[in-house]
Amino acid sequence: MLRSIAIAVLSLLAGSALAVDTTFLLVNSTSSPISEMSISQSQLSMWSPNVLRPPIIKVGESRQVVIPASQLVCMVDIKLSFADGAAPAIWQYLNLCNLRKLQVFYDRYSGVTTAKYNE
Repeated sequence: MLRSIAIAVLSLLAGSALAVDTTFLLVNSTSSPISEMSISQSQLSMWSPNVLRPPIIKVGESRQVVIPASQLVCMVDIKLSFADGAAPAIWQYLNLCNLRKLQVFYDRYSGVTTAKYNE
């Protein structure tokens, strides 16, 4: 019995040790500087706190984004907020588990969001 409990505890600890943060390159191809980024499991709209560190990401700039393992789910929606006060924009159904580079585009006038990504 004690041996079974010890094995179960070690298995749990090993599983949590495997949980690692994920990173990807975010490229700002919108017309506004990006100030915040939040993630939510797809279609839930339960947004995380801001995952970007200062400074803002200017138009044409890129930055490595780190998603903590504690917030990681594979299929997510991403919401970006802009430093110039433009309405936030949302990109849906992105697979964070395979994402390596995300280039975001946003047409403020039509409200259309598009993205190019590498997995």
